Amino acid sequence: MHEVVLANRILNALRTITAEHDAKVLEVNLRIGELNEPRALRLWLKKLGRDEFKSAKFKITRVPLSIRCKCGYSGEADLPADTHLPEPEIEVVCPKCGGHDISLTSGRELEIVDVKLKKREVRKCRRKKYR
Repeated sequence: MHEVVLANRILNALRTITAEHDAKVLEVNLRIGELNEPRALRLWLKKLGRDEFKSAKFKITRVPLSIRCKCGYSGEADLPADTHLPEPEIEVVCPKCGGHDISLTSGRELEIVDVKLKKREVRKCRRKKYR
C-alpha cells in the first residue's frame, strides 16, 4: 500500500502550491515509475483528494523499469510479480543472463512535472450606504 503514502505526498505538495498561489488545481502532469504502480496511484489520488481536487485531472506518464546488469545488459526489464515488497527491485531479473546483480536506472520516479492552476475569484462586496 505504498501508493497511499505516495499519493499523500503528491496531494500535500499540491496543497502547498494552491496555498502559495491562492488557486485551484485544474490539471497535474506526473511522471511515475512502474515500481510505484501508476494505476493504483491514480486511484488513490482521486480517492484521497476527492474533496479538494475532485475536478483536477491527473495525467500520468509511465516510466518503464530499466536496469543495468553486471553481464553488460542495459535496458528494460519485467516488473516483479509483487511490487509491494519492501524492496521490489530485489525480485527484478536480468532478461539477458537471468541474474539479480542489477542496478535500477529507472522505474522509481515520482515527479510532479507541472501543475495547471486557476486563480480563485475574489468577489468584492458592494457596500450600501445607509443614511
